[in-house]
Amino acid sequence: MNPNHLNLYIVDDDEAVRRSLASLLLSRLTDCAVQTYDSGEAFLHSAQLDASGVLVLDLRMQGISGLDVFQQLQARGSPLVVVFLSGHGDIPVAVRAMQQGAVSWLEKPCSDEKLLEAVGRAKTLAADIARTRRERQHALQLWAKVTPREKQVAPLVAQGLSSKEAAQLLTKQDPDNPIDYRTVENHRAKIFTKLEVANSNALLVFMRDNGL
Repeated sequence: MNPNHLNLYIVDDDEAVRRSLASLLLSRLTDCAVQTYDSGEAFLHSAQLDASGVLVLDLRMQGISGLDVFQQLQARGSPLVVVFLSGHGDIPVAVRAMQQGAVSWLEKPCSDEKLLEAVGRAKTLAADIARTRRERQHALQLWAKVTPREKQVAPLVAQGLSSKEAAQLLTKQDPDNPIDYRTVENHRAKIFTKLEVANSNALLVFMRDNGL
């Protein structure tokens, strides 16, 4: 699967609006699979909520509202980037949604240019989120290769401690399991190899960026 491929969802209870938006976005955007839903319930039940993508979401619909859908996505930790469509009277609600994390809102009716600009920005943000998630997943896969003892050594190496200093500290912390500097040196080399880093500075960045 193309890693740059993104899901693009349209949720609106007006069939004419759904068709028009889908036709426009399919004709002007690349690397997107456009899917439409006629209700918030149908979308929440069937869409890939845990995958990166863009959601063009009507604020007022029959059944649950667009704001309810948005709040459920937030509660689930969904990475979807939301662009709201709203009527003139919905501006205060739309502003509140923006404050809660929506990327944009458009007042109906809006021009093709405004829609494409908003969805384009959302698409760029969604691609950034997808890349960050892939990098995080890869980092965790690498970290899973590190042994428990190496995970004890890694933060000390990242802090710039010498092998001798790390061995002394680990032995002091756990006298029943002493370790000498040659063993720490061996662990250091394996850590660098497993985590695909070149030195202690790169290891520090790896651990910091991934919350390790």
